Amino acid sequence: MSDRSDTESMHPDHLSWVRTRLSLERDFRESVSRGFALIVAGFGSFAVFDGLAVSNEHEDLPKSFALIATAIGIGAILLGVEHYRKMITWVDEDEFGHIPTTSLPDEQRPMIVAVAAAIIGAISFVALLLTR
Repeated sequence: MSDRSDTESMHPDHLSWVRTRLSLERDFRESVSRGFALIVAGFGSFAVFDGLAVSNEHEDLPKSFALIATAIGIGAILLGVEHYRKMITWVDEDEFGHIPTTSLPDEQRPMIVAVAAAIIGAISFVALLLTR
């Protein structure tokens, strides 16, 4: 029985490593989508409430909410990026030590999506700041 576990741990395809990496990627995509949803909610709420505003008394409330939601969304994306990078480094080091890590197909795609979402959030934040 102990011979089998030794052989499985030395198996060349590293399936458990691949599963772990894919699980980390899925969690990362979820955190990016949550952050982007906050950005969309902030910017969208300002557009809706600004269009419905009849008086100028409460004009700051929708803008403040939109800025806060957008900032939290950007922060959530950036925290997700940092966590993803640290966990990938930790998992790779645990599996391969200090030898070069094998790469997975489309490994950079989640990071590209996260950067794009953060850029859209930053543009939304600046646009909200520049509106009256």
